[in-house]
Amino acid sequence: MGKRSTLKVSSLFGPPPVIEAGEAAAYDELYGRVCAAVRPVDVIYEMLIVDTVYLQLEIFRLRRWKSTWIQERGLEALHHFLSGLDYQHYRPRYAGYLEKALQGSLPNQQAPSLADSCAWNAPHAVDKANSILERVGDTTYDILRRAKADTADELTQGYRRREPVYVKFVDRLLAAAGKSIESLWVEALHKDLDFIERIDRLITNAENRRNAILREIDRRRDVLGQKRKSLHELEDNEIQVIEAAPAIQPKEKDPA
Repeated sequence: MGKRSTLKVSSLFGPPPVIEAGEAAAYDELYGRVCAAVRPVDVIYEMLIVDTVYLQLEIFRLRRWKSTWIQERGLEALHHFLSGLDYQHYRPRYAGYLEKALQGSLPNQQAPSLADSCAWNAPHAVDKANSILERVGDTTYDILRRAKADTADELTQGYRRREPVYVKFVDRLLAAAGKSIESLWVEALHKDLDFIERIDRLITNAENRRNAILREIDRRRDVLGQKRKSLHELEDNEIQVIEAAPAIQPKEKDPA
Protein backbone atom coordinates (compact mmCIF):
# COMPACT_ATOMS: atom_id res chain seq x y z
CA MET A 1 0.00 0.00 0.00
CA GLY A 2 1.14 3.54 -0.71
CA LYS A 3 2.18 5.96 1.98
CA ARG A 4 -0.68 7.93 3.42
CA SER A 5 -0.73 11.64 2.70
CA THR A 6 0.18 13.94 5.58
CA LEU A 7 -1.09 17.15 3.98
CA LYS A 8 -2.88 19.52 6.32
CA VAL A 9 -5.45 22.16 5.52
CA SER A 10 -4.10 25.68 5.07
CA SER A 11 -4.50 28.11 7.97
CA LEU A 12 -6.36 30.29 5.47
CA PHE A 13 -9.48 28.19 6.14
CA GLY A 14 -9.28 28.38 9.93
CA PRO A 15 -9.14 25.53 12.47
CA PRO A 16 -10.79 22.18 11.64
CA PRO A 17 -14.54 22.30 12.42
CA VAL A 18 -14.42 19.33 14.79
CA ILE A 19 -16.62 18.44 17.78
CA GLU A 20 -15.72 15.00 19.06
CA ALA A 21 -12.39 13.74 20.35
CA GLY A 22 -10.22 12.31 17.59
CA GLU A 23 -11.96 14.21 14.80
CA ALA A 24 -9.01 16.57 14.26
CA ALA A 25 -6.71 13.70 13.26
CA ALA A 26 -9.46 12.19 11.09
CA TYR A 27 -9.98 15.59 9.45
CA ASP A 28 -6.29 15.93 8.60
CA GLU A 29 -6.05 12.39 7.24
CA LEU A 30 -9.19 12.73 5.11
CA TYR A 31 -8.03 16.11 3.79
CA GLY A 32 -4.69 14.60 2.79
CA ARG A 33 -6.33 11.66 1.04
CA VAL A 34 -8.79 13.84 -0.88
CA CYS A 35 -5.95 16.14 -1.94
CA ALA A 36 -3.99 13.12 -3.16
CA ALA A 37 -7.00 12.02 -5.22
CA VAL A 38 -7.97 15.44 -6.60
CA ARG A 39 -4.50 17.03 -6.90
CA PRO A 40 -5.63 20.66 -6.45
CA VAL A 41 -4.02 23.21 -8.71
CA ASP A 42 -5.46 26.39 -7.24
CA VAL A 43 -7.27 27.82 -4.21
CA ILE A 44 -10.70 27.13 -5.74
CA TYR A 45 -9.92 23.41 -5.64
CA GLU A 46 -8.72 23.76 -2.07
CA MET A 47 -11.97 25.46 -1.07
CA LEU A 48 -13.98 22.65 -2.64
CA ILE A 49 -11.85 20.04 -0.91
CA VAL A 50 -12.28 21.71 2.50
CA ASP A 51 -16.06 21.74 2.03
CA THR A 52 -16.04 18.10 0.92
CA VAL A 53 -14.03 16.99 3.94
CA TYR A 54 -16.23 18.96 6.34
CA LEU A 55 -19.41 17.46 4.92
CA GLN A 56 -17.99 13.93 4.95
CA LEU A 57 -17.05 14.28 8.63
CA GLU A 58 -20.54 15.61 9.34
CA ILE A 59 -22.01 12.54 7.65
CA PHE A 60 -19.83 10.24 9.74
CA ARG A 61 -20.80 12.14 12.90
CA LEU A 62 -24.54 12.02 12.18
CA ARG A 63 -24.36 8.30 11.49
CA ARG A 64 -22.59 7.74 14.81
CA TRP A 65 -25.19 9.82 16.62
CA LYS A 66 -27.98 7.82 15.02
CA SER A 67 -26.49 4.44 15.89
CA THR A 68 -25.65 5.61 19.42
CA TRP A 69 -29.17 6.91 19.95
CA ILE A 70 -30.70 3.63 18.79
CA GLN A 71 -28.35 1.61 20.96
CA GLU A 72 -28.95 3.71 24.07
CA ARG A 73 -32.71 3.61 23.68
CA GLY A 74 -32.56 -0.15 23.19
CA LEU A 75 -30.38 -0.59 26.29
CA GLU A 76 -32.77 1.56 28.31
CA ALA A 77 -35.58 -0.78 27.29
CA LEU A 78 -33.44 -3.78 28.22
CA HIS A 79 -32.62 -2.26 31.62
CA HIS A 80 -36.32 -1.64 32.23
CA PHE A 81 -37.05 -5.28 31.39
CA LEU A 82 -34.26 -6.54 33.65
CA SER A 83 -35.48 -4.33 36.49
CA GLY A 84 -38.45 -6.68 36.73
CA LEU A 85 -36.32 -9.78 37.33
CA ASP A 86 -37.66 -12.59 39.48
CA TYR A 87 -36.33 -12.53 43.02
CA GLN A 88 -34.32 -15.72 42.49
CA HIS A 89 -31.96 -13.89 40.14
CA TYR A 90 -30.83 -11.27 42.65
CA ARG A 91 -31.31 -13.16 45.93
CA PRO A 92 -27.57 -14.04 46.24
CA ARG A 93 -26.59 -10.38 45.77
CA TYR A 94 -29.19 -9.32 48.33
CA ALA A 95 -27.75 -11.80 50.84
CA GLY A 96 -24.24 -10.49 50.21
CA TYR A 97 -25.25 -6.86 50.62
CA LEU A 98 -27.19 -7.64 53.77
CA GLU A 99 -24.32 -9.59 55.29
CA LYS A 100 -21.96 -6.68 54.72
CA ALA A 101 -24.43 -4.26 56.33
CA LEU A 102 -24.82 -6.49 59.42
CA GLN A 103 -21.17 -7.40 59.97
CA GLY A 104 -20.33 -4.47 62.21
CA SER A 105 -23.30 -5.09 64.50
CA LEU A 106 -23.11 -8.87 65.10
CA PRO A 107 -20.40 -11.01 66.74
CA ASN A 108 -18.48 -13.83 65.05
CA GLN A 109 -20.21 -15.46 62.09
CA GLN A 110 -23.80 -14.47 62.91
CA ALA A 111 -24.06 -11.95 60.05
CA PRO A 112 -23.82 -14.53 57.21
CA SER A 113 -26.36 -16.80 58.87
CA LEU A 114 -28.83 -13.98 59.54
CA ALA A 115 -28.40 -12.56 56.04
CA ASP A 116 -29.02 -15.98 54.48
CA SER A 117 -32.15 -16.47 56.57
CA CYS A 118 -33.40 -13.03 55.50
CA ALA A 119 -32.71 -13.87 51.89
CA TRP A 120 -34.99 -16.88 52.27
CA ASN A 121 -37.66 -14.62 53.79
CA ALA A 122 -37.66 -16.07 57.29
CA PRO A 123 -39.95 -13.61 59.19
CA HIS A 124 -38.07 -13.65 62.49
CA ALA A 125 -34.76 -13.10 60.69
CA VAL A 126 -36.14 -10.13 58.72
CA ASP A 127 -37.47 -8.53 61.90
CA LYS A 128 -34.13 -8.99 63.68
CA ALA A 129 -32.16 -7.61 60.71
CA ASN A 130 -34.42 -4.55 60.49
CA SER A 131 -34.02 -3.84 64.19
CA ILE A 132 -30.24 -3.87 63.73
CA LEU A 133 -30.24 -1.87 60.51
CA GLU A 134 -32.53 0.76 62.04
CA ARG A 135 -29.57 2.01 64.05
CA VAL A 136 -27.77 3.03 60.84
CA GLY A 137 -30.84 4.31 59.03
CA ASP A 138 -31.22 1.36 56.66
CA THR A 139 -33.78 -1.41 56.07
CA THR A 140 -33.83 -4.82 54.45
CA TYR A 141 -36.21 -3.42 51.84
CA ASP A 142 -33.75 -0.68 50.84
CA ILE A 143 -30.95 -3.23 50.55
CA LEU A 144 -33.22 -5.48 48.50
CA ARG A 145 -33.95 -2.64 46.09
CA ARG A 146 -30.25 -1.86 45.71
CA ALA A 147 -29.49 -5.51 44.99
CA LYS A 148 -32.22 -5.66 42.36
CA ALA A 149 -31.11 -2.42 40.67
CA ASP A 150 -27.43 -3.39 40.69
CA THR A 151 -28.24 -6.78 39.17
CA ALA A 152 -30.15 -5.08 36.35
CA ASP A 153 -27.22 -2.67 35.83
CA GLU A 154 -24.66 -5.49 35.73
CA LEU A 155 -26.64 -7.54 33.24
CA THR A 156 -27.30 -4.50 31.01
CA GLN A 157 -23.65 -3.44 30.95
CA GLY A 158 -22.50 -7.01 30.35
CA TYR A 159 -24.90 -7.21 27.43
CA ARG A 160 -23.65 -3.84 26.12
CA ARG A 161 -20.09 -5.20 26.13
CA ARG A 162 -21.37 -8.33 24.35
CA GLU A 163 -19.81 -10.62 26.95
CA PRO A 164 -20.97 -14.14 26.02
CA VAL A 165 -22.08 -15.15 29.53
CA TYR A 166 -24.32 -12.10 29.89
CA VAL A 167 -25.64 -12.26 26.32
CA LYS A 168 -26.62 -15.89 26.73
CA PHE A 169 -28.28 -15.28 30.09
CA VAL A 170 -30.21 -12.20 28.95
CA ASP A 171 -31.35 -13.89 25.74
CA ARG A 172 -32.64 -16.78 27.82
CA LEU A 173 -34.58 -14.40 30.08
CA LEU A 174 -36.06 -12.63 27.05
CA ALA A 175 -37.07 -15.91 25.41
CA ALA A 176 -38.76 -17.06 28.62
CA ALA A 177 -40.83 -13.86 28.53
CA GLY A 178 -41.68 -14.35 24.85
CA LYS A 179 -39.49 -11.47 23.76
CA SER A 180 -36.21 -10.83 21.92
CA ILE A 181 -33.71 -8.00 21.97
CA GLU A 182 -35.06 -6.86 18.59
CA SER A 183 -38.64 -6.70 19.84
CA LEU A 184 -37.51 -4.69 22.87
CA TRP A 185 -35.70 -2.20 20.64
CA VAL A 186 -38.68 -1.85 18.31
CA GLU A 187 -40.94 -1.13 21.28
CA ALA A 188 -38.45 1.41 22.60
CA LEU A 189 -37.92 3.21 19.29
CA HIS A 190 -41.41 3.44 17.85
CA LYS A 191 -41.97 6.74 19.67
CA ASP A 192 -38.64 8.11 18.42
CA LEU A 193 -39.02 7.43 14.71
CA ASP A 194 -39.52 11.15 13.98
CA PHE A 195 -36.19 11.93 15.60
CA ILE A 196 -34.43 9.18 13.64
CA GLU A 197 -36.06 10.42 10.45
CA ARG A 198 -34.76 13.95 11.11
CA ILE A 199 -31.23 12.60 11.47
CA ASP A 200 -31.67 10.65 8.22
CA ARG A 201 -32.76 13.84 6.47
CA LEU A 202 -29.70 15.67 7.78
CA ILE A 203 -27.50 12.84 6.52
CA THR A 204 -29.18 12.91 3.10
CA ASN A 205 -28.80 16.71 2.85
CA ALA A 206 -25.11 16.49 3.73
CA GLU A 207 -24.61 13.69 1.20
CA ASN A 208 -26.34 15.69 -1.53
CA ARG A 209 -24.20 18.76 -0.82
CA ARG A 210 -21.03 16.66 -0.78
CA ASN A 211 -21.97 15.01 -4.08
CA ALA A 212 -22.68 18.39 -5.65
CA ILE A 213 -19.20 19.58 -4.65
CA LEU A 214 -17.61 16.41 -6.04
CA ARG A 215 -19.45 16.99 -9.33
CA GLU A 216 -18.11 20.57 -9.37
CA ILE A 217 -14.60 19.24 -8.85
CA ASP A 218 -15.07 16.86 -11.78
CA ARG A 219 -16.50 19.67 -13.92
CA ARG A 220 -13.54 21.94 -13.18
CA ARG A 221 -11.15 19.09 -13.94
CA ASP A 222 -12.86 18.52 -17.31
CA VAL A 223 -12.81 22.23 -18.12
CA LEU A 224 -9.15 22.47 -17.18
CA GLY A 225 -8.41 19.37 -19.23
CA GLN A 226 -10.14 20.86 -22.26
CA LYS A 227 -8.19 24.11 -21.84
CA ARG A 228 -4.93 22.21 -21.67
CA LYS A 229 -5.90 20.15 -24.70
CA SER A 230 -6.76 23.30 -26.70
CA LEU A 231 -3.50 24.92 -25.64
CA HIS A 232 -1.51 21.87 -26.72
CA GLU A 233 -3.35 21.77 -30.04
CA LEU A 234 -2.64 25.46 -30.58
CA GLU A 235 1.03 24.93 -29.81
CA ASP A 236 1.17 21.94 -32.16
CA ASN A 237 -0.46 23.96 -34.96
CA GLU A 238 1.99 26.80 -34.48
CA ILE A 239 4.88 24.38 -34.65
CA GLN A 240 3.49 22.84 -37.84
CA VAL A 241 3.04 26.27 -39.43
CA ILE A 242 6.58 27.23 -38.56
CA GLU A 243 7.94 23.95 -39.92
CA ALA A 244 5.91 24.27 -43.15
CA ALA A 245 6.93 27.86 -43.82
CA PRO A 246 9.44 28.16 -46.73
CA ALA A 247 12.91 29.09 -45.79
CA ILE A 248 13.83 32.69 -46.65
CA GLN A 249 16.48 32.68 -49.36
CA PRO A 250 19.19 35.30 -49.16
CA LYS A 251 19.00 37.99 -51.87
CA GLU A 252 21.55 37.77 -54.66
CA LYS A 253 23.83 40.74 -54.98
CA ASP A 254 23.34 42.90 -58.07
CA PRO A 255 26.23 42.54 -60.55
CA ALA A 256 28.54 45.43 -60.46
